[in-house]
Amino acid sequence: MPFKILIDTCVWLDLAKDYQQQAILAALEELVRRGDVALILPRTVVDEFGRNRSRVIEESCRSLSSTLKRVKEAVEKFGDPRRKDIVLDQLNDVDHRLPTLGELAVGTVDRIEKLFACTPVMEISDAVKLRAAQRGIEKRAPFHRQRNGIDDAILIEVYADAVSAKVLAGGRFAFVTHNTKDFSHPAASNKLPHPDVASCFSQRRSLFFIALGEALRRIGPRNLLI
Repeated sequence: MPFKILIDTCVWLDLAKDYQQQAILAALEELVRRGDVALILPRTVVDEFGRNRSRVIEESCRSLSSTLKRVKEAVEKFGDPRRKDIVLDQLNDVDHRLPTLGELAVGTVDRIEKLFACTPVMEISDAVKLRAAQRGIEKRAPFHRQRNGIDDAILIEVYADAVSAKVLAGGRFAFVTHNTKDFSHPAASNKLPHPDVASCFSQRRSLFFIALGEALRRIGPRNLLI
């Protein structure tokens, strides 16, 4: 039985815009292909990722351009005079190839959307919406801060339903988020869930992670390189 994972939208977006996480995405693709992992994919995640698609691609290119600019300034100021010109030529070459690197960001987004396309999308039930709204009324996480946490509340309620589903008795689950302010324990390690959502998790059957790479290392075979 595959390990079922719900990955928060913020994790997907960070994965899409950070080219250094290519190995993590490749590991996830392989685990899904082999049937070791199955995604829990709420409609809200698909919709939010789609709304942010263009922004993520733009930010990926802009971030790399800004990094190159700072590196070139540092080389100009502190670089070895005997090697400075060679290094700057190489950096300028990378800078000129930024449109190609932008295509890399597009390719990463496409790979994520292919994972979405081969995963059944979970529509949001009225029961989930009601429980999410009740969290808001009671100011329970993710409504414990002064913000509208309805999408995050829907995520945790969808996850709670998946974990408790009788048809999946004996299955194992994981929830992965970078949103530590809303989901992590406010007074202990941010690797622990907030007390308001802690009932969804356990030491073995249902796990909480704030890094996808850590989750995949825990779930995947030891020879999986991440």
